[in-house]
Amino acid sequence: MIYASRSLYSLLASVLIIGIIGYSLQFTKANADPLAESLQDTYMVAVDGNRKASEQVLKAVESLLHQYPDDPLLTAYYGSALAIKARDTWIPWYRTDFTQQGIDSLNKALSQLSERSYSTPYYGLNEGFYIQSLAAMTFINMPDYFHQSSRGYALLKDIMSSENFQYYPFAPRAWIHFGAVQAALALNNTADASKWAKEMFQLAPTHPMTVEALRITQHIAH
Repeated sequence: MIYASRSLYSLLASVLIIGIIGYSLQFTKANADPLAESLQDTYMVAVDGNRKASEQVLKAVESLLHQYPDDPLLTAYYGSALAIKARDTWIPWYRTDFTQQGIDSLNKALSQLSERSYSTPYYGLNEGFYIQSLAAMTFINMPDYFHQSSRGYALLKDIMSSENFQYYPFAPRAWIHFGAVQAALALNNTADASKWAKEMFQLAPTHPMTVEALRITQHIAH
């Protein structure tokens, strides 16, 4: 079984945080439930295992979805948040339910992708790549009995091999490269892990995620 490392979930959190910031600006009239702290700060606490924070974030995103039910980016964020809630839930059948709901939400988000998604700028990339990446990393880290790991990895490989993806600057896509390296290692695909780490080095040798990618792949025989 593949277990999500804290670093990968933290990486996922950073992506979700960026999106939430964008939506907090865009949906200024939305009646999402207020939080004592900012949504992104609360989410970071949830990533570290705080159940109360997890419930607060989920409730806030759910409120936005009631108002914007057909928004694929919000739907993808919701699916990822549900998966993290499943990770933190002790009761097995609740964990199963939350994970399945997360899968359903992510599937919905992926089905909502359109040409517009890939032409809509979003924090240095576009909405389509963000949604695919959130889904891929969430799928990869689900328990084996949900049979999503291979699917998530295939999504990541598609993104990494996309010519359109390569056109974007390294900085806004660094987290996807690093997530792909981590996923390849988790699935024992060392050739892919090594290849993607080398690509990161060629693109940005001193970037912190490049340095970390090289560190975690240094044991691979070349």
